[in-house]
Amino acid sequence: MLVYGHRGAGGEAPENTIAGCQHAIERGARYLELDMRLSKDDQLVMIHDDSVDRTTGEKGKVNTYTTAELKKMDARQSGAPWPNKRNTGVVTLDEMLDATPDIKGYQLEVKTGSSAQMERIAELLAERFSSESSVERVVITSSSMTLLQHLMTLAPHIPRGYISITPNPFPVLDRFKCSLLAMNWSVCNIINLGHARRKGLHISVWTVNDASVVKNIYRSKVDSVITDYPSMALPLIASLER
Repeated sequence: MLVYGHRGAGGEAPENTIAGCQHAIERGARYLELDMRLSKDDQLVMIHDDSVDRTTGEKGKVNTYTTAELKKMDARQSGAPWPNKRNTGVVTLDEMLDATPDIKGYQLEVKTGSSAQMERIAELLAERFSSESSVERVVITSSSMTLLQHLMTLAPHIPRGYISITPNPFPVLDRFKCSLLAMNWSVCNIINLGHARRKGLHISVWTVNDASVVKNIYRSKVDSVITDYPSMALPLIASLER
């Protein structure tokens, strides 16, 4: 079972930052789940919330700041204490990919927004990942059906994943030809796991931060688990696989 560091290592280091992702890599993570939104200057930037308030201590919507302004922010204002400001700004997708060459696979989640935002993000992703070889390590995930529709139309070669909290995500998965199901652990059960396996879907369960739940998920034979604590999950799963 693969371990994806949620927002890098959201429980251990500043989330969705280069510093946090490098921390996860140093602990052995080779798979990351990260969040994306649009900046004021029409770039894909790595941040979860639609505002910068919680993580940076600044005020305002992400899309009212340029990438240069976002990069200067200090995204250490929530989560675990972190020693210094180096690489803790809000960076672009390209900057994050360049800074994490050791990563074997990314789930890149597009956070929900307006229809216009979803369309523009799909356009930018189609431009950034213009060939099949460019997406060998990437799955674009979202709970936005608008985003999935635009992405399927503009760039069908980009792998898509549906983020679901419902017990029956399969009509959406089928409609948008998704290859990955990201399922909340609380709705993970034998019926939907079996259905997902029969469809050949990669099953990724989020967000699993308790060791006992990690063990139960492992026994369910899912493909991957998403956790804020890769330092906990990686050695635990390694011990279960011996």
